[in-house]
Amino acid sequence: MRVVVVGAGAAGLAATHALRKAGADVTTFEAGDAPGGRARCFEKEGFIFDTGAQFMANVCLTQIRLCEEMGIGAEIIPFNLKVAFWRDGRSYSLPGTGGAAEAVRGIPELMRFRGLPWRVYPQMAKVALAMVKRYVNVDIAAMNPECLMDLADTSVAEFTLEHGGREALEWAMGPMVSSLTLGEADEVSIPHLIGLMGLYKGLLLLERGIGSLPAALHERCSESIRLGTPVKEIVIDGGAVRGVETAEGFMEADHVICATTAGAALKLMPGLPDTIRKPLEKIRYSSTVHVMVAFEERLLPEGLYALSLPAQAESFLPGLNDCSGKSPYFAPPGRGLSHCVTFGRRGRKVAGLSDEEATAAVLKELERFVGRVPKPVLTEVVRWDEAICLEPPGQFPAMYCLKRNNIRDVAGLHLAGEYMYLVSCVEGALRSGEDAAAAVLAD
Repeated sequence: MRVVVVGAGAAGLAATHALRKAGADVTTFEAGDAPGGRARCFEKEGFIFDTGAQFMANVCLTQIRLCEEMGIGAEIIPFNLKVAFWRDGRSYSLPGTGGAAEAVRGIPELMRFRGLPWRVYPQMAKVALAMVKRYVNVDIAAMNPECLMDLADTSVAEFTLEHGGREALEWAMGPMVSSLTLGEADEVSIPHLIGLMGLYKGLLLLERGIGSLPAALHERCSESIRLGTPVKEIVIDGGAVRGVETAEGFMEADHVICATTAGAALKLMPGLPDTIRKPLEKIRYSSTVHVMVAFEERLLPEGLYALSLPAQAESFLPGLNDCSGKSPYFAPPGRGLSHCVTFGRRGRKVAGLSDEEATAAVLKELERFVGRVPKPVLTEVVRWDEAICLEPPGQFPAMYCLKRNNIRDVAGLHLAGEYMYLVSCVEGALRSGEDAAAAVLAD
């Protein structure tokens, strides 16, 4: 039995690893020159740059298990998320998420907090209560909770306005959505945000970057992975997959795991039946220009990770951060490291700029919110046309029905990617890759 995996991101690497462990004949094609996809990171001049995903959580059991299996489990460390809110030219910080002791120490800081208008608090209390009432029935380990199906066509914006109000949307829920998905609150379904609540109970990271896991998986499976080899088409004929067409010719396969984004999958498989094609067409992604800047000094005060920006800031950034404190490996002592990502409709104007122009625009934007910006020592720019799966209204039920009723409508074809689960994240991508490998082996 010959298996081809298309894509060496988190989903494709997980599938490849699972198949190799089972002794299957597998070849993985990756169009890019490096593995990891949107979970890749790299080191340069003493700084670690996460090009996409950055965090995990204690409920991410697949990630944790694979880290242990790859021998990097000891590199998983807790992360104390400390955020400030920008309002009227000032920033107001909240205590971090470091546990009960830190919460007690943070009481004076909490009492001084003036980062939100007073109308936000009662509105957000109502929204939070409505979300918690639905979350208590969610099995986050399943990552596909049927109990939220009745909300599947409701956006975060609609839910917030119904249960809270405009101020809660503009100052709290909107910035939360933009930070998590790089999308707008009207583009993301409320079940997705409710599901994400489970991932923020105990934030974790890998001390050398989340890309350490894809890198380790690639090293373990490198004999089966061909980098820099794009697939032109996944050939489907007579209701069954036949193989893949590459620049080097046609490779026949009994099974093909398509581990790309949904958009790429549609382009690779023009012969898909409507039962698979139409659900994939409902999937939407945010896009971003990711400008990473290393500074001579920290951008934000010691211990503070992010500054959240409300809608009133009218910025193309959802916020700004300083990643140098995530672990001692991310930046040399005293240096700063900021990941600036454009989002939503305002970010489109930056997308048309060159890398140099986009970097200049970001640095100018940072000045609006922190005043003096330290001297940059290194900049890197990564562009993602399909950055984060938005889980828009309607996607969840479409994918749910696809997985229940039509996932095998093309014999030998298997889909893998974070979009296969309600909570679109690295954990979902890894799990979907292992699921696809298990389906192959079951045949």
